[in-house]
Amino acid sequence: METNRVLVADDHTIVRSGITLILQDLLPSTVIDEASNGNEVISFVKKNGYNLIVLDINMPETDSITLVTNVLAYREQCKILIYTMNSEELYAKRFIKLGVHGYLSKESQAGEIRRAIAAVLNGELYVSKKVKKELSEDLKRGMDNPFHQLSDREMQTVKYLLHGYTLPEIKKVLNIHSSTIGTYKTRIFEKLKIKTLRELNELAKMYRMEIFKL
Repeated sequence: METNRVLVADDHTIVRSGITLILQDLLPSTVIDEASNGNEVISFVKKNGYNLIVLDINMPETDSITLVTNVLAYREQCKILIYTMNSEELYAKRFIKLGVHGYLSKESQAGEIRRAIAAVLNGELYVSKKVKKELSEDLKRGMDNPFHQLSDREMQTVKYLLHGYTLPEIKKVLNIHSSTIGTYKTRIFEKLKIKTLRELNELAKMYRMEIFKL
């Protein structure tokens, strides 16, 4: 297997070093660059064409959704393998739909990392069997926007949450009871399979939810 250039992006030196050693063993003729934050990733991508980017999505100076989108805007043909501690259940499908080619946990052993790199470079999708099944089911359903599951009131609540309103402020704007707004938030998070407002913001960006403009 041959490749020309690979970018390893992670804010931890020891992680970059470990991935680099695996790459040097697997692809001895390749040129390997390293980036420690989102700005460096974009700077490298603007200068160089990469066959593969091994990318952590939790780095300084970056919004993971925007970072992936920008990388693919500059280098549409570049293959991206996400390598992260973030839950596959919460993130994998979203990033695959955004255009990445693989999603791998940092808890993976060296052998699996090698298999993931080889698969992605060969143009294959590398995710767990569970995620592949879910992606197939989504395709059959037309890859529905997850926000379409929400009721009108839940959508209104999402809109205000994304604009930084607190629950008491939303309660006042929508003229509803405190317990009701808390219930809306709980249902929203359950339906979208998220746990934090940050994830809600990232999901909204991923699906380009223009409806959320006030």
